[in-house]
Order: sequence, then structure tokens, then C-alpha cells
Amino acid sequence: IAPLAERYRVIAPDLPGFGRSFLSDRARLDPPALRDVLVELLDSLGIARVTVVGSSLGASLAQLVALERPAQVEGLVLVDGALAARARVRARLLLSLVPGVGSRRYRRLGRDLEAAYASLRPYYAALDRLPAEDRDFLRRRVEARVLSSTQRQAYLAVVRGLVGWTLGRGRALARRSTELALPCLYVWGAEDHIIPLSVGEAAAGRQAGARFEIIAGAGHLPHQERPAEFLSALTRFLPSR
Repeated sequence: IAPLAERYRVIAPDLPGFGRSFLSDRARLDPPALRDVLVELLDSLGIARVTVVGSSLGASLAQLVALERPAQVEGLVLVDGALAARARVRARLLLSLVPGVGSRRYRRLGRDLEAAYASLRPYYAALDRLPAEDRDFLRRRVEARVLSSTQRQAYLAVVRGLVGWTLGRGRALARRSTELALPCLYVWGAEDHIIPLSVGEAAAGRQAGARFEIIAGAGHLPHQERPAEFLSALTRFLPSR
């Protein structure tokens, strides 16, 4: 954020119930509801034109914002995620949809903080190669997350909302997203085990004029694992200021 802020206005929101955001009284946390939060944020800040950068679920939300406000979004950066991309459906994710089961599994991580930290490993090419300060930060954040009833509620609501919405309108909007007539950059970690590189390449190939950048040595979160390479790809894409 700091290097980008030297040239651009950077806005980095946490979605409701995550990070430093409170969980609002919204009944839904499916993708359209989260999209509406982002659209309302743009309106409240009076932003007329914006490049939306989204990672994983955030990439799908970025596309939804562009579909909702095509005149407002001047570019998209989709990081290891897209509406057209399909993550592997893991058994533990499906178990999270069973009433009571997901909550018990989440609480179990709160009683085993080492297991909570180890749950991050699939998201990185090499978690142990991150700088010590980054690993310490991630450990603090994951411990705070699994000990938070608010974030447990948000996580389960998002998972349930995402699955239900995808089976409903999600696929139709995925097809519409490939018709967006605006500059689009896909950035993918070469060693993404959550949504593989091949899925990203296929998603980018369905969108005319999309650029595709591969970050070597990175998993599902290249902006964390290879920040310099990610920043280089991003600044080559963003309009000059």
C-alpha cells in the first residue's frame, strides 16, 4: 500500500466481519451483499473513477462491482480469483455448510492455535520462507480470527452465501463478466494450490484483451508472498499519474 500511495489514492477496506470491520446487522453476506458494501463505500467517498483490485473472493467481488457500475470502474486487477474460476471443493468446506458442524470445527481451531496457524499452509508456496515478521503477523491474525465469534459468524455466513449464490445467479454473472469492456489484469501465483494456475489462464482467455501475469514462487496470495513482483505487475498495468 505504501509504495502505491506515493502515486495513487489507495483505499483498502476490510469486508464486514473480517479484519478490523465490524459485522453489521445485514441479514446476508453473499457476494451481492458484499458488492453492495463496496459500492456504498465508493459512493460515500465520492469516487467517480476507480481501478478495483481484488484477491480470491475479492476478485469476484471486483467483477461484480464492475458489472454494477461499469461507468465508474476504469480497470480490474483479479488476483488468484474470478467469477469464472472454480476453486476445488474441499470436504472441510462442504462440512462448514452443515448447521453446527462448521461452527464446531472453527471453535476447535481456537483450542489448537498451532493447527490454526498450520491451516494457512495451503495458501502459500512456502509459508516458512516468509520473513519472520510476516509469519509473526500471520500467526497473530489467524489466532485473533479463530478466537473471534464475530469472524466465525462472518466466515460461515460468507461460505454459505457463496455456495448458494454460485448455484443460483453466479454462473450467469460469470458469463457476463467475460464481456466487460475495460482493461483487466489477471495476476496468479504459479504455485496456487487453492485455485490452480490453469484455472486462471482459462478465465483470462475468456475475456478479450485481458492481460495475464504469473508470479513465480507464489501461491494463492502473491501480493503477500512476492510483494515486489506483484507491485511491479500492478504498476505496469495502472494508468500513469
